Amino acid sequence: MPQANTLEEPAPQTPHIIRRGELDIVQIDNAACSAEVSLFGGHVMNWHPSGQKPVLWMSKTAASDAKTALRGGIPICWPWFGPVEGKGRHGLVRNRNWKIEHYKERSRHTELDLSIELTDAENPWPHPNRLLQKLVFGRTLQQTLVMENHTSSVQCFAYALHNYFKVSNPANVAIPDISNTLYDDKISNESQLIDQGDQAYTGPIDRIYQCDASAEVIDTGYKRKIVIEKFGSQHWVLWNPGSDAANLSDVHEGGEDSFLCFEAANTADIIVPAGSQIEVGQVISVEANA
Repeated sequence: MPQANTLEEPAPQTPHIIRRGELDIVQIDNAACSAEVSLFGGHVMNWHPSGQKPVLWMSKTAASDAKTALRGGIPICWPWFGPVEGKGRHGLVRNRNWKIEHYKERSRHTELDLSIELTDAENPWPHPNRLLQKLVFGRTLQQTLVMENHTSSVQCFAYALHNYFKVSNPANVAIPDISNTLYDDKISNESQLIDQGDQAYTGPIDRIYQCDASAEVIDTGYKRKIVIEKFGSQHWVLWNPGSDAANLSDVHEGGEDSFLCFEAANTADIIVPAGSQIEVGQVISVEANA
């Protein structure tokens, strides 16, 4: 008589979730890194590769009320970037709750997929209603956004992965890959300027670079470089408030001297044809740089 099959499907893995204020936060700890992700905003708060300094900066005064977008980490600006008249600032997903779709712990990396579904009332514009974020935490941080257009009409989106990188000081940072690149200055309202590569990126600074290449953020103070390989992105956004941080209640005192925002972005709309799917994202790694 044949023996019954005793093989069973492995039990689904459950992430470790803690409560901080009104936030539900997924805590990740594997052989290669530790990390934290807030389900509010689908927001990567921390990523700390083993043997390295933390890569992301979070404000000590960031809100934890599950109403206000978090200051620091990697906010997701989607499906538009910046202020848009009649629509608000930086899109629809920074201050809404996301759902866990997939979680898998492996020996040296952890997979976490999050999704958000918008109603037609929340999103009355021709943007996709569903956004899937695929995260892999290990020696690198892999972040992918997936948009699917299930309608019979063209849809569109713009976005930024609003990286707050922890640095020794913005004055110690060089980004050679954007030298000799055109940028628009959002403070002076000048366009088509050229980065000469001969200045410190201290604030107040707010620029959009026309550059689809990957880049390295070289920090001479920390003796390291942060490498950002991006895809589906035509722009880099560079931002630090400098002295204007005094007007931002959720930047802790002196915090502007310990981060630089360098964001993989597409500030103009990307078209999603009917029945198609588009993926954009980035892979972040850290290397010593004597």
